[in-house]
Amino acid sequence: MRRISQLAWFILLVAISLNAGDKKKQQQYYLKPGQTADLHEIKVTTARQNCANWGLAAGLETMLAQQKVALDQSFWVMRLNYGETCVEHVPTMELLAKVIDQEFVLDDGRHVRLELHFVPGAPTNIDGVLAGIKNNQPSLLLWHGHPYYLTGVTYDEHIGSNGSRLFEVKELRLADTFTGQPASPFQTGRDSADEIDGILNVTVVQR
Repeated sequence: MRRISQLAWFILLVAISLNAGDKKKQQQYYLKPGQTADLHEIKVTTARQNCANWGLAAGLETMLAQQKVALDQSFWVMRLNYGETCVEHVPTMELLAKVIDQEFVLDDGRHVRLELHFVPGAPTNIDGVLAGIKNNQPSLLLWHGHPYYLTGVTYDEHIGSNGSRLFEVKELRLADTFTGQPASPFQTGRDSADEIDGILNVTVVQR
């Protein structure tokens, strides 16, 4: 059952235009192997304390800084934990949404609204993941309950004769939110997609 769930994640078929007649025809695919997408020139912030709550807060700081919003990790730890304490687990997404999904007034006088986007489990919208990376928008991958920066993807792309595409993910490249901790990449066949808790990012809406 676990192998089936892994396969369902790693192979995603996006049909752009199919009708009943097309479905009956044999689809031919052109293979583009070893495609890559990586973040470029992104300064990622690491946690001031190697604790899960600080790692998540460092991720929030990085994602927002990329969108020109300066709210550092101490700000988020204080709001989530009511003090600069070390907590060995990330907050629930319900709590995180309550804290993030609000309007904030920044030091420069701007009013912004933040919106949390969380997809539980292994990411299934590979198009969305690739678009975020290609647009240099960092996100956080929660793996074994630990927050990592998703910095790159290696994948095979299969292009159908009718324009449909199929992605086969080979590797997810990660960077640890903890200081001085190298992160092993998530690799197909070696690691289980069932151990991915979800992927999250935050968007900024100018008011």
